Amino acid sequence: MLIVDDDPAWRGLYSAEFKSSFRLVEAGDGIEALAQLDRAKPDVIVLDIRLPRLNGLDFLRALERKGLATPVVVCSGLVSEDGGFTVPGVKAAPKTADLRQLRAAVDETFTATPPTSPRRWPERLAPESAPSTSA
Repeated sequence: MLIVDDDPAWRGLYSAEFKSSFRLVEAGDGIEALAQLDRAKPDVIVLDIRLPRLNGLDFLRALERKGLATPVVVCSGLVSEDGGFTVPGVKAAPKTADLRQLRAAVDETFTATPPTSPRRWPERLAPESAPSTSA
């Protein structure tokens, strides 16, 4: 599992949750995560959207350009409790200390049917979808 979040506290929380299930690799931003991909070969990526240097959406587009179909679970403050954040082909979970929804989304990536068409990532976040608090 590749965990991509700029906050070490969140990375630590995710690591504690998944350390018994996955070999973990961490990255603090999208550029670092791209550098880790070839070495880590993760089975799943847990990705924040608001990242320094290369944000989560740009990271997703880079995955697409590389032709990688690694399952991604976005865990971000941009994801509402009712699942109001949607990116085609990507699971999403709200960024809360209660990791049940994140765990369920990760588990679903291994039972989901692979997409039949290539992923297309949004060009940018719509201004109304970005809450005022940091992710």
